[in-house]
Amino acid sequence: MNIDNTEAFWSEAENGKLSLNNYNFKMFLEANHFSKNKPNENSGFNLIKKNGIFLEIKDEYELKDYVLNYILENNLGQKAFNLMSGRTSIFKRDFLSMIKSEKIEVLRDTKDTSYLFYKNGVVEVNKDNAELKPYNSYGLSIWEQQVIKRDYIQTDHHECEYRTFIWKIAGECTKRYATFQSVIGYLLHSYNAGGDNKAIILNDELISDDPNGRSGKGLFCNGIKHLKKVQSLDGKAFRFDSGFPYQSVKTDCQVLVWDDVRKNFPFINLFSVITEGIELTYKGKDTIKLPIEDSPKIVITTNYTIKGNGGSFEARKFEVELSPFFNAKYTPIHFFKHKLFDDWNGLEWARFDSYMIECLKKYLSSGLIPYESISLPYKQLEADITKELFECIKTLKNDEWISIKDFIERYKGFVSKMSDMKTQNSITISIKKYAEFFNLKYDSLTSNGVMKFMLTSQVTNPTTLDVWDEIERNHGI
Repeated sequence: MNIDNTEAFWSEAENGKLSLNNYNFKMFLEANHFSKNKPNENSGFNLIKKNGIFLEIKDEYELKDYVLNYILENNLGQKAFNLMSGRTSIFKRDFLSMIKSEKIEVLRDTKDTSYLFYKNGVVEVNKDNAELKPYNSYGLSIWEQQVIKRDYIQTDHHECEYRTFIWKIAGECTKRYATFQSVIGYLLHSYNAGGDNKAIILNDELISDDPNGRSGKGLFCNGIKHLKKVQSLDGKAFRFDSGFPYQSVKTDCQVLVWDDVRKNFPFINLFSVITEGIELTYKGKDTIKLPIEDSPKIVITTNYTIKGNGGSFEARKFEVELSPFFNAKYTPIHFFKHKLFDDWNGLEWARFDSYMIECLKKYLSSGLIPYESISLPYKQLEADITKELFECIKTLKNDEWISIKDFIERYKGFVSKMSDMKTQNSITISIKKYAEFFNLKYDSLTSNGVMKFMLTSQVTNPTTLDVWDEIERNHGI
């Protein structure tokens, strides 16, 4: 409730000058359901505004707006307004720390159950069922920003346009379509279990020297955004070593997207974020360390390969390729004849909700569903041994000996800067990796002090299409 006393949080001296009464101001804020909360003992606090069961995180300027609007709406006069608007220290975090602390218990996803919050209730989802229940069934708080601003209406989802979109970016491939469904479900399921977490990496299937995207990665993420609290970071401008890399990220974020990251994105810097939780540092505020169970799921969109080999990298990423059905010249608007989401009616939104819940049920039943990619291992090999060396190795003729010295001289012609050249030992290791990938036999010998090597074709199973032939067929290499 609001305090009716017009002198609730200030005093007036004989000369008419107003001064703030700290105690009454504290009581005023708390009576209007402001409190502070620390996600854990090692964190700074959030300012929280409670409206029934719904919670909102407020910045200092939002709290100031609330107080000033209260003064204006209740006609409390210019003196009160000037007092509260003129003293910036009143709305500093150090001063506002006097507000009482409250423990927050929010309704959160479990390992086997997920909750989607709609205007007309909570949809409780498990692997077998989705049921709409009233909010008062739970007796727990809900983050206001996580509430979907429409009613849930269960309907048949098979004519859903977003479902068609997913089928197209999956290359009309049943196995890859199942992968995309499981990824949608994974991102909608806000349960985090530390070591099992993955960063979802969305890449283009098409191999290109000049990747330009437009395959539908942004639209895919936009679909998640219509059900979960999603925040995006500019992947090209983002720097881990900046003072406040997560300045814009709030603690109620459920999915955090690094959008269109640059080449050579340092994925290793996300290891702890993926498995241990995110640390949010804001200008002029204490650091807030979110435990893994409160941290957002991670998505990376890119037109390049995310570099990194070994178990630590593989355990933390789940990569999915988008088919080239959509591109800069043929967009979803061309295909659907209108904008997805923006031009939908109530029926299409109901289909969308029902489809996304089916994806969530699929994930809860089967987990993330991998598929065997042809292009991705190829692109990873190219990134691992460098494109320059990869292109140089491609010039070798099978069954012909070449000295390592002659090969290095040839390799120099592919490198723009000599400082980028690999060492002889690294070159040899890279050639062996190339040979293994393309089912070639690597032989070497030393004759009269000259080291030579040769790549030889090996017999393959005639019923299995050679990897190189498959890549050539799909991408015209």
